[in-house]
Amino acid sequence: MDVVEAIHTRRSIRDYAARALDRPLIEALIWDAAQAPPPFAGQVPWTFNAVCGAERIARYGSQARQYALDHRPDGEGPFWADREEFKVFWDAPALVIISGRVEDCCRAGQLLVLSAHARGLGACWVGSPMQWLRTPEAKSEIGIPEEAEPVSAICLGYPASTPPPLERGRPAIFWRE
Repeated sequence: MDVVEAIHTRRSIRDYAARALDRPLIEALIWDAAQAPPPFAGQVPWTFNAVCGAERIARYGSQARQYALDHRPDGEGPFWADREEFKVFWDAPALVIISGRVEDCCRAGQLLVLSAHARGLGACWVGSPMQWLRTPEAKSEIGIPEEAEPVSAICLGYPASTPPPLERGRPAIFWRE
């Protein structure tokens, strides 16, 4: 699969087969993600945490949901954590958390999801657990370095189903020539 095809055919997967991912496969995905250009030559601007096991990951999702409910921003309207059926990590068998500066983690995260897609895996970049993942308790439980700032949480697994592509309109482009 070439990169343009991967960009246009990748979907956020929220339905995973009950099949574990092998450690060497997760390591390969992380190695692919680490090919993102750092801000300066020779820097390693991120850390990666890999979590395996759908039950463990679902338990973390329950903790993230409860934390969000307990620390709900004042005046916020409809909230993801109010939806009883909402699954934070979508029963994924693997989760990769990337910590560091936002722009560095986003570059690495995009490469990770494209690599997963090119390898026949599904991925879903989730934002709902970020408030909880940044707590000292979550960092300790997951093994995220104390000084690290989690930015990207990406669910991984073999897709049980893939949603159809959405019709997308072309974005507005503002030119200055």
